[in-house]
Amino acid sequence: MKNNLHLNQLDILTFAKSATSISGDDALDLFPRLKGEDLRESPNEIVHWSLRGEEIKSEDGENQIWLHLQAKTQLTLTCQRCLAPANFDLGVSRSFRFVADEQVALAQDDENEEDLLVIDRKFNSLELIEDELIMSMPIVPRHPSCHNAYLASLAEENAQSTEFERPNPFAVLEQLKKPTNH
Repeated sequence: MKNNLHLNQLDILTFAKSATSISGDDALDLFPRLKGEDLRESPNEIVHWSLRGEEIKSEDGENQIWLHLQAKTQLTLTCQRCLAPANFDLGVSRSFRFVADEQVALAQDDENEEDLLVIDRKFNSLELIEDELIMSMPIVPRHPSCHNAYLASLAEENAQSTEFERPNPFAVLEQLKKPTNH
């Protein structure tokens, strides 16, 4: 259920302290960088997302602010094997702990496994959703198996060319090993 919150100016502290959860199904148009990765001129995909805030008391008694994010969508990208369009499901499920400022984040980054972000009373959660989905894209998009006519013809040509007997590159060395009759 999508609450009446400004997702591009979310007060993370209030959101987490009240243990609020929101979700939505928004057009890819709301995420311009992600939409720009899609091959189609006007993709009509939907980005399904949910955010949940949480305040947790740590072992040392400090209150920690957390944001849990889940998002998924589908993009059409170019398969790098056959260069044909291919659909890819993108999905992310991540949790972020918020800290007071950049210095605290830098100091704690090496010693903690969780992702750290700086608390902001006007946090752009839409950018976070978009960033995480972009980072979940395959580095080298490929079909599980390509069925491209051009690739099939190349494979056939290659098979035909290997039918001819190629000279053994070590045959010359073999000749050198044989004793010569003087």
